Amino acid sequence: MKINTNLSSLIVQSSLKSSTNGLNTAIERMTTGFKINHAKDNAANYSINTKLSSKISAYQIAEDNASMGLDLVQTASLSLETMSDLTSRLRSLATQAQDGTYSDKFLEAINSEVQAIIQELNRIKNTTQYNGINFWGDKNKGDSSAVKSVAFSADSTPVALSIVNSRGFIEEISQRDTSSMTTLASVDEDTKLTSGTYSISTAEELAKLARMTNNYKIDTNCEFVLANDIDLSAYSTGEGWTPIGISNEFTATFDGNGYVISNLYINTPSIIRVGLFGWCISAEIKNVGLENVDVTGDYEVGGLMGRGCDVTISNSYVTGSVSGTGNVGGLIGYGYFSHIDNCTVFADVTGTTSVGGLVGGSNFDLDLIINNSSVSGSVSGDSQVGGLVGEACDVKITDSSISSIVKGTDSSTTGAIFGTTNSDNCCTLTNVRYNSTKNSGLAPIGKNDDGTSISDLIDEGAITPDPEPTPNPEPEPTPDPEPTPGPSPAPTTPTQPFSPDGIVLQIGINSTSSSQISFKLTSIDFSSLEGLDLTDTNALLTIDEVLKSINDEQTKLGAVENRLESALEQIGVAYDNLVSTQSTIRDADIAEESSAYIRNQILQQAATTLMATANQTPAIALQLL
Repeated sequence: MKINTNLSSLIVQSSLKSSTNGLNTAIERMTTGFKINHAKDNAANYSINTKLSSKISAYQIAEDNASMGLDLVQTASLSLETMSDLTSRLRSLATQAQDGTYSDKFLEAINSEVQAIIQELNRIKNTTQYNGINFWGDKNKGDSSAVKSVAFSADSTPVALSIVNSRGFIEEISQRDTSSMTTLASVDEDTKLTSGTYSISTAEELAKLARMTNNYKIDTNCEFVLANDIDLSAYSTGEGWTPIGISNEFTATFDGNGYVISNLYINTPSIIRVGLFGWCISAEIKNVGLENVDVTGDYEVGGLMGRGCDVTISNSYVTGSVSGTGNVGGLIGYGYFSHIDNCTVFADVTGTTSVGGLVGGSNFDLDLIINNSSVSGSVSGDSQVGGLVGEACDVKITDSSISSIVKGTDSSTTGAIFGTTNSDNCCTLTNVRYNSTKNSGLAPIGKNDDGTSISDLIDEGAITPDPEPTPNPEPEPTPDPEPTPGPSPAPTTPTQPFSPDGIVLQIGINSTSSSQISFKLTSIDFSSLEGLDLTDTNALLTIDEVLKSINDEQTKLGAVENRLESALEQIGVAYDNLVSTQSTIRDADIAEESSAYIRNQILQQAATTLMATANQTPAIALQLL
């Protein structure tokens, strides 16, 4: 007798399999909270749910964008409110000063307050920012388009030289892949590095580089490459950041790789050689962006570097403020036998002596070469104060521009470009642009002791709108050739990069215009307030014009703020509707799934028991054989 099947066992097995599958499904649904977890669960609804998930995620980002946009606009509005209050106070003082009942001493006191107000207005203008976007300062990082930097040909015609990208770098950067590099975090801090390339991604790693350099652990053949933007806010208390190379020189290569180091804070008024880097010898620093620096030191103080000998600094920029006693510069405090190429400074630089917008001092007969660099902001000190270099010795500058407000107590050693030149070797200026009018007739060189060689020095103040050339009949034949060589805005190109323009906020989930809010910020110009005579009858008119420009911006931003608040409300409604729809389609009924879970659990237990009984039946039959 042959037994081919056990029908009862097969039935039980089928029931057991079904109950097990049902149990697994119930467990999955209760665990995830969703009744559709795979396309097989419900193909049509799965497809709908996937699209809904994508839209929900997009609306979440849009909500974040709108919130950040609102924060940006409110930050700008608050700065304008402060500017408006200060300018209103300035107007009150002007009204008071025009009353003939006040003595010269009292007017002098009023003037002191006026100067403090103007200084504060410029500080707010140049430092107010949101996420690295400067609103009113000399550089706009919110500009969606590239910005032209200019140099000048031999015929004094501005020619396009380079492009500054949206992050402030003059040269375009092809960022290096750092994934295969050794991370500095993985290196033993007590091990001396003699060669190799190392990536730096965090503030902690950058601080480790400083410690290793200062402990003589970094050799010349090493290279360090940034792999990310770095925020140094964690080092913004007490004395702040410890410079890289303060007790020992940094002699290696540092590649910023197009990334930005923000919020550098140093408060050491009695320490020399202060900056992100303290003292560098035979080093190369390139592609570094420093934003919102606040650096205070004694001598040899710079945003990027305190002292540099035989160093190359290229394609880097600094924004913020730098202050010290002597040899104070926006980029480098004290530099000699070095090259600076394609660098920009948008900062307020203050000191006592040897103060420069780019370099504080260079008083050795060793070449300091500056090429295609620019400075904007303010430079102030007592003596040897210059828009580019405070104390110049054997300095060669080509294809560069200065738009800073330069002020020195000693006018004889204060210049729009050089404060003083004091070398047996002649300094040279080639294709350099400055503005004497902006600086109240300030000469390009304060005290020229070395017979500086000058070629194609362009005074913007001299070529800016003057009534004299207009009536002259001779220029009439020349209007036709003028537009031909270059676009009409060319003469104003040097100041154009510094006007905020073109901020676009993505507040929707589509690429249409309805999903974006765009607006332009008009640069607030306080240059008309410089040297303001409150007793002049036109003083009130000048102040009123500034107030009007501020109020116009406030009106513009108010409208944008209302649009953003409305957009946020609409995004919230759309988001809630989508989430509700998705919940209806996808969310599991926990009560229902719990019931199914218990039912299938009971069926599984029963089937297991019955399986044993069903398997006994053929065993009895076999015993009969």
